[in-house]
Amino acid sequence: MPALPSSPSVPGAQAQQGAASQTASAAPTVGGFKIRAEARASPEEIGNALASLSFLEMSIDKDALVALNVESRDIQKNPYLFCAVYFRPHEIEALYTVSPGASPKKRRLEVLKYFLNLLSLLSESYSVSIANLYQLLEAAIGDMTEYVTADYDRLFSQYDNAKTELALLQKKAKNLTDANSSLSKENYELKSKNDELTLKLRSLETFSDSVLALKVQEWVSEHSGEINIAEFSKVHNVPEMRVEQILNKLVTDGFLEVRS
Repeated sequence: MPALPSSPSVPGAQAQQGAASQTASAAPTVGGFKIRAEARASPEEIGNALASLSFLEMSIDKDALVALNVESRDIQKNPYLFCAVYFRPHEIEALYTVSPGASPKKRRLEVLKYFLNLLSLLSESYSVSIANLYQLLEAAIGDMTEYVTADYDRLFSQYDNAKTELALLQKKAKNLTDANSSLSKENYELKSKNDELTLKLRSLETFSDSVLALKVQEWVSEHSGEINIAEFSKVHNVPEMRVEQILNKLVTDGFLEVRS
């Protein structure tokens, strides 16, 4: 692997020259942090301590060991998303890239976790400034709190909106239930009224015996002393059997005579 520079201008931090498909707007941004630390081992010995991490690409740049973790590359195979850690005699510096559109604070937390894992393998190779490390962790916790709080606010907002929508739907459901009950009651009342009117109509359509007897006598008088029971029944909407009963009664009582 070619030697890596010791300044913040690390591979992949800017759009590569001649990369036609890599536009400036798609280039990642760069972030970083450092802590004071005194090396107790040479760059070669530090490299040996990190040799178990097969994904690391390591090289020596002057008096520093550079450990590069490439997470993704661009179309020209240049490092795009990565973290480079510089292990110098008096400090340890981490430089990393952030993809466009990604959260810089979330990315910083991810890199810090990786950085602390590296330090855990170098407990014999470095004396780390605890105060410096505490400051770094305090800032990271602040970022994490803000990040988590923002996520909580978003979730609570969604929950609150869903709760409000549920209350509106429950209110609509209650209104529909009440309206349905009201319609059922009105339908029952209308049916009862309809049945009542039907009974009244039937009572009006049905003649009493005395009235029906007069109707029969009028019919006989108007039809030259004859009566067609079927026709009379149809005109006055009276069963033929009842007409026959009235005729028999009129003959029996002497109001009508049967022609031979």
